[in-house]
Amino acid sequence: MTDDLAGQAKELVDRINGLARGFMHSQVLFEANEAGVFPLLEEKCTAAQVAEFTGWDPRATRMLLDALLALNLVEKEDGRYWNTPTVSNCMIPGCPAYQGHIISHMYSLVPRWARLDEALRAGTGTRSEADRDEGELRNFILGMSDIAKFSAVELLDALDLSGRRHLLDLGGGPATYALSFLGKYPEARATLFDRAEVVEIAREEVERAGLAERMSYRTGDMTTNDLGEGYDVVLLSNIIHSFGPEENLDVFRRCYKALAPGGLFIIKDFLVDNDRSGPPFSLLFALNMLVGTENGDTYTYAEVDGWASEAGFVNGRSMELTPQSRLWLCEKAGPLADAK
Repeated sequence: MTDDLAGQAKELVDRINGLARGFMHSQVLFEANEAGVFPLLEEKCTAAQVAEFTGWDPRATRMLLDALLALNLVEKEDGRYWNTPTVSNCMIPGCPAYQGHIISHMYSLVPRWARLDEALRAGTGTRSEADRDEGELRNFILGMSDIAKFSAVELLDALDLSGRRHLLDLGGGPATYALSFLGKYPEARATLFDRAEVVEIAREEVERAGLAERMSYRTGDMTTNDLGEGYDVVLLSNIIHSFGPEENLDVFRRCYKALAPGGLFIIKDFLVDNDRSGPPFSLLFALNMLVGTENGDTYTYAEVDGWASEAGFVNGRSMELTPQSRLWLCEKAGPLADAK
């Protein structure tokens, strides 16, 4: 084997082994987050101090902290550890870019992914998203806020929704998109629709934002319960990947009924290219839906366009928002009037 071929082979081997070790990296992050290590390391601490705080074995604690060092999540000098700027900005409760809830949510996915072989044989997940306990649900909903506080800004920067007075945030979770809409358009109002236990979490976020007077709520199951009517915008953000095609068509029909003539329907999701060749995140995320839902998947532009057209929507078009999030926009035909 020539030196060039040996170098190429070594690069390929390193890539394959790097992929295989990925679970080790994430598990280190998960355990540190769950144990509350990162807030402690806002001050320099020894391994013994961290062990006393967490209740871990001292030797094992040193190993975990050194693994965090290897991942460039902490720094170390003279036997004392402290957070890198990345951790201080992303993993400390209350910081603007906090991601602790979504990391806890991803930790809860580990058992499902460990049963990927079962899901591949069965063609469906072994657990429904509705099976989350109270703690898992809260981490999931607030984790959506961790992510959405950035994507909501990107969405509203990409679209001109001026003149639209009433948004339905369907399956809106922590109300992050609705709150961003209300913040940008002071004359507008919003309605959030979600399950009752989720709406209770959303109410906390709305109260904290001081926008309760312009927000209303509807509780229930979007596949069976009334959504209301007269909205001039309906946002369906990161919902369709949880459902199968028939459920999505039914939801699209419900959205059509809920919209006033001239109303805008915004579908935001991890949409994939029509030949299912990318984006990479969306292709991988389909497996997350396989292990965690009965019928979920990631869908192509063509599939979404087909449901929208069959539901009665017109003027369908796509828009790329981020490398992983894409939009499909369409309207209910008719002149836009003031929303109810």
